[in-house]
Amino acid sequence: MYTKTLNLSIILALIVVILGAYARLADAGLGCPDWPGCYGQLLVPDVVSSEYERPLDIAKAWKEMVHRYAASTLGLAIIVIFIFAALGKTERAQSIRVPAALLLLVGFQGALGMWTVTELVHPGIVTMHLLGGFSTTTLIFWLLLNQRKPIQLNQDISKRDKIILVVVTVLLAFQIFLGGWTSTNYAALSCGEYFPSCLDQMWPDNMDFENAFYWGPLGIDYEFGVLENPARSAIQMVHRVGALVITGALIGLAFAYKNYTMLRNNIFIILLLLSIQVGLGIINVVMSLPMFAAIMHNAVALGLLLSLISLTHKVFKNHKTA
Repeated sequence: MYTKTLNLSIILALIVVILGAYARLADAGLGCPDWPGCYGQLLVPDVVSSEYERPLDIAKAWKEMVHRYAASTLGLAIIVIFIFAALGKTERAQSIRVPAALLLLVGFQGALGMWTVTELVHPGIVTMHLLGGFSTTTLIFWLLLNQRKPIQLNQDISKRDKIILVVVTVLLAFQIFLGGWTSTNYAALSCGEYFPSCLDQMWPDNMDFENAFYWGPLGIDYEFGVLENPARSAIQMVHRVGALVITGALIGLAFAYKNYTMLRNNIFIILLLLSIQVGLGIINVVMSLPMFAAIMHNAVALGLLLSLISLTHKVFKNHKTA
């Protein structure tokens, strides 16, 4: 039951991340101006009282509430995971520390979901909420990998290559943050439909890097963004530079691991997802952020992270055969 719950939870986590991206891209984050209900109801109402300043948009409200329902179901599943681990009801030995960290994380994630609404989609809070969703999925995936039969590697992994893997994973996590910051500040289209240039310039001279990563005050409405376009274009260009860096880093990782025969499938998946991700990033710019491509850009970023986590698990949790 523990492993089955983990399998269900990883599917739920993926759904929650995708629904979260959809709600964000559809500008539905404030579809319900209160939390955890919607205009004081557990279901989206047909009419609302005059005490709410924000008018009801039923389509946006349902997008937000479906996301909340899925996230709540995932939270319940994570509680069950923790209980199973605490009672020792796991197929393979599992420390209580990771399930406990997962439980604490999902509690904090719930608080971030609430603050996303009450603080009117503050970019910093929404970005942390996105990173929390990725982190939750990663921890569930790690627990699931722990329950699989260990793979006996037939080659030693050098210390240098282990360090490379850790560094690349950290770089990818930072690039995911940059992507979240770009999205939550509505900066994805700040360079227009130009690629690789920005506003028809390779490096616009009016970009405002000073305010690009400004943590604005709480209590004001951040829907559709508050930054001027020079700051938004600076965010977009930093994200593009980050994309170049992580692309080079992942290709370098592939070269470093090319001689480890038992890890070639992992490297192939990483390079395949990287190719898809680069293509989606270009499509998002030149086609002005089509919804499907934008959601998939978010989902493939998570897939890339999980593929690196899978490789990390093999490298650090398995042992060379005698």
